[in-house]
Amino acid sequence: MTVPPRNTGFFTEPLADRDADVFAAITGELGRQRDEIEL
Repeated sequence: MTVPPRNTGFFTEPLADRDADVFAAITGELGRQRDEIEL
């Protein structure tokens, strides 16, 4: 009995390619935290 190879694309693909909306949200939040003053 042979085991078929697992698809590891989910963990090896860049997030920008896998889910562009999530990538944009994370990138925007990172920029907000770096560039804006929170009072």
